[in-house]
Amino acid sequence: MGNIHVKSLNIETYRGIHNLHLESFTGVNIFTGDNNCGKTSVLEVLQTVGNPCSPVVWSRLGRTTKYPNPSQTVFESIKNLYSIAESEMRIAYKKEDDKNGVSSVELKGSISKNKVFKREYCEEAHIGCSPEEEFSEAELVELHTDFFYNEKLVDGFGVFNVTRFDGFVENIRKPYTQYEIVYIPPCVYTEDYDTEITKILKENEKQEEFLSVLRLFDEDILDIVPTIREYDIPFPLKNSYQIRSKSMGKLLPLTVYGDGLKKVIQLATAILHVKNGVLLIDEFETAIHTSAMTKIYEWILKTCKKLNIQLFLTTHSKEALQKILALNSDIELKGDITLFTLYKKNGKNIARKLSAERAIEADYNFNQELR
Repeated sequence: MGNIHVKSLNIETYRGIHNLHLESFTGVNIFTGDNNCGKTSVLEVLQTVGNPCSPVVWSRLGRTTKYPNPSQTVFESIKNLYSIAESEMRIAYKKEDDKNGVSSVELKGSISKNKVFKREYCEEAHIGCSPEEEFSEAELVELHTDFFYNEKLVDGFGVFNVTRFDGFVENIRKPYTQYEIVYIPPCVYTEDYDTEITKILKENEKQEEFLSVLRLFDEDILDIVPTIREYDIPFPLKNSYQIRSKSMGKLLPLTVYGDGLKKVIQLATAILHVKNGVLLIDEFETAIHTSAMTKIYEWILKTCKKLNIQLFLTTHSKEALQKILALNSDIELKGDITLFTLYKKNGKNIARKLSAERAIEADYNFNQELR
């Protein structure tokens, strides 16, 4: 199986995970388990393995879009990556991948308080500062993180408690080969994919592949085209798209379609973008109706294999899990699918690993709970 890029991941400490061993990944890896068992945390760590010493990658973990969570500062979002059970601020894992072999990654954090002029405080917070306060005293709290790769210091960055926008400058010369990893959150969000749609529509082969998967969802779809407006607008707008359909007499904007089609667009653009890389899909069943699950999942798995993409998925849905496990009977996918059930026992994180065949047998013959 050529599409195995990440071979193993052993998380020593990250958020609420301690000493979780995940070995012998295959082309398609599904994570299930109760709430708070660590599924999303595993996907977060996997988001970093293609470029593990990147301040930008780590600072954006846990966000559904490229924009910060409005209820959380950048400082808080980074601080919350560290385990509260540890006596020191530390994240550590080991991985094996096809480009770098076995390697260790460690982040060490420290917090310091600094006295500064109020002017500097206000500049960092992007707020106004009255002239009479400019040289008064204020306090900035800094969270500094150092990156270690194979026990050698590689990079580091700091962020203040009042930082509102992350614009981290990082050392682009890394002691490892980087590779592409794309994460798709459970929420349906297509705006960030408009640029990718533009690229896809410029390549005939990708355009046909893209349209073919949209037709799996709605066979009436003829084409997707840049928005054509009936009137002029005197200022630039982001790219947007309209659907041409057999059943409609006019072009319709994507906004009038439901979350199902938007989710398929989200999946298709990500897959066609991440060729030769790794795709992470959190709660892969979200917004896809049960009647369309089998054909959509089959397209995802076969296209990922064709494009040399390794898949990591999470789910809460028994029906979606059964449908994707059943695809193991397809000769093209035989042996590609592995199920990892995460759970905690006596305070320890444990993973039960089953091949698709064993998982199906456990489900049907013994009614074993796979989620």
